[in-house]
Amino acid sequence: MNTKKIIKVTAITLGVIAFIGAAGSIAMGGYVADRILHQNEGKDTHDNSIKQLEVWDYDTEGFMNRYEGTDIEVAAEDGNLVPATYFGNDSDKCVILVHGAGGDRVCVYPLAEQYIEDGYDVIAIDQRGSGVNPDDRVTFGINEQLDVKAMVRYARDEIGADKVIVHGQSMGAETVAVYASNVTPGTADAADAVICDSPVPGMELVLKEMFGDGDTESFMANYLTGTSKLFMKVVNGIDYDDADTISVVKNDLIPTMIIVSDKDEVCLPYQVEQIYDNIACENKVILHVDSAHIEGVIDDPDGYMKSVESFLNEAGI
Repeated sequence: MNTKKIIKVTAITLGVIAFIGAAGSIAMGGYVADRILHQNEGKDTHDNSIKQLEVWDYDTEGFMNRYEGTDIEVAAEDGNLVPATYFGNDSDKCVILVHGAGGDRVCVYPLAEQYIEDGYDVIAIDQRGSGVNPDDRVTFGINEQLDVKAMVRYARDEIGADKVIVHGQSMGAETVAVYASNVTPGTADAADAVICDSPVPGMELVLKEMFGDGDTESFMANYLTGTSKLFMKVVNGIDYDDADTISVVKNDLIPTMIIVSDKDEVCLPYQVEQIYDNIACENKVILHVDSAHIEGVIDDPDGYMKSVESFLNEAGI
């Protein structure tokens, strides 16, 4: 075989390999992107919440017997119908609670109880991909922020709340951070203050940690994240960077409280501190609790709420 033929065969072979590699990467990116968006498919997020509260020895049945809630539904600007439970308390202050990954609104009932006992109206929502929210896609706050925005406006326009606070836990706290970074203070859509308890530090970062089993620099972590990021952006119109909590809070101008769980092995304390450091608003507070992930309100509800009330008082609420 002469040199020209060798070069031609080699080029064709390399081209085929490149094509197979590219096609395989696209297929892998699509598969991973779909699994991320539909991470709760086939799961009973309501039952997950009940089981988690049992682990915490929380009296869920007692809560439901003591506090009568009303189911409500509000349309977000993209048409999604946001399901929630409203606990009226004849207050001019309303708190919107946003649960974390894998559960539904029931998971925030320990927090709801504290606010109700403090005299606040409370709204607990189901995030997208959870509970009975009709949108089955989880986007780490990118689309979920629209639900929060709609509920804030509902609290003002329909309930008549003078002051609105949004309080999220874990991925719900990430949703709250993304939301706070995309609204203008003083408008009807903007809360008067937000609280982020153990927020997920970023969509891409947490996925790299998951894919790399803690090693964000591993080839597999970067390959799976990179291919799914590109696929999701091009095909689904969702950009991981829009849920980079550490980065996006540079646009957060709303009074913000960040709660760090010092024993957290899910959202590492130093990552949560980075979120706090980057918040643009000067009226910001960081609270460290000696607890595991989002368990501060479980371990020491009185101390937790005392710190929350202090922050809200300083914010004029």
